[in-house]
Amino acid sequence: MKRSVVFVSNNYNHHEKFFCDALYANPNIDFYFVQTRPMNEERLKLGWKIDLTNVPYCLCSYGKNKEYERALELCNSADVVILGSAPYEFIAKRVKDNKLTFYYAERLFRKGLWHMFYPKTFFTVLKRFILPGRKSNFYLLAASGYTAIDTERIFSFKNRRFKWGHFIDVVYPENRKVESKHEKLRLLWVGRFLKLKHPEYPIQIAKALKDRNKSFVLDIIGTGVQETYVKELIAKFDLFDVVKLHGSMKPEEVRDYMQKADIYMFTSDFNEGWGAVLGESMVSGCAVVTSHGIGATPFLVTHKENGLIYETGNYSSFERNVIRLVESEDLRKKLSHNAIETMMRLWNPRVAADRFYKLCESLLTIGTPVFYDNGPLSKAELIKNNWFRDDTI
Repeated sequence: MKRSVVFVSNNYNHHEKFFCDALYANPNIDFYFVQTRPMNEERLKLGWKIDLTNVPYCLCSYGKNKEYERALELCNSADVVILGSAPYEFIAKRVKDNKLTFYYAERLFRKGLWHMFYPKTFFTVLKRFILPGRKSNFYLLAASGYTAIDTERIFSFKNRRFKWGHFIDVVYPENRKVESKHEKLRLLWVGRFLKLKHPEYPIQIAKALKDRNKSFVLDIIGTGVQETYVKELIAKFDLFDVVKLHGSMKPEEVRDYMQKADIYMFTSDFNEGWGAVLGESMVSGCAVVTSHGIGATPFLVTHKENGLIYETGNYSSFERNVIRLVESEDLRKKLSHNAIETMMRLWNPRVAADRFYKLCESLLTIGTPVFYDNGPLSKAELIKNNWFRDDTI
């Protein structure tokens, strides 16, 4: 039996595209994506725009018009609906009727549970999570290692939480050989220059490496409110010969730099949601050093196996792990190879789409879910902020 599946979110972008393409390619699925608002200027400047006229399954619903009415009808009649960052009204009726629905969310309380008690936040959480989260046919796609514990604290989605994420295109063959890419070590950092992303960390590590007379180049891609501060640090430490600022780039251009990099550094704190660049750098063959507070880290990275993890906010932990990689080519090769394998074998859009279809079939036919041992749609465990401790301290 062919199943109808609708995915509703604010924007159709490269974070959702490849999973959606895989669902659309499944002959057993009649698939639609509903975009609920135009892409904002900031993302357009970053090169996120996709020509939707070339996306046969995409419907734009920006207001109370015919497209909006069609989108509502699709959501009400579909066998399965996934709701991302979009108005709750698209699933209100079907949740009330206890029809199979998935809520796709990163962490709820990045600033702490106390934030929920602001009136506006409380009523949003009550409407979108607490009340509907008790429905037996409403499931959580946890796009962060910390989403499950957030929903546990508000008694929502109990025993109905699955690991999820943003699924990037996996373009490399499984037998890709991992080799040193060039003589001078290349380090890479990508992100907006915001406090939560700690753009000062890569500058500080560049100083530490230069003080040790290491041969390297640090590429930094991004812009933001702390750009002046970053440039001041580069000048203060006299790093113009080893640090290259490239400004903003389109996603495909960023991937080109990842393919050339030996080490990728991801330095955000707990305010980061999923962090798609982690998976992008892993499938590009980078040896990664990542903060344990990033949503994707607990799902994608096993410390010392396919990446190195440092304690969020602890620069000393970060520096030690980067230097370990700089000084060990064997470790870089091991982590690089295993990172590619992780993305090829588990965290890719085709695996996610296939598992999602099988999960929905199981729920629609026999009423019980299929859980996998690892990867997408495995059980989302309750992970607290203090789950990781750096054993090198």
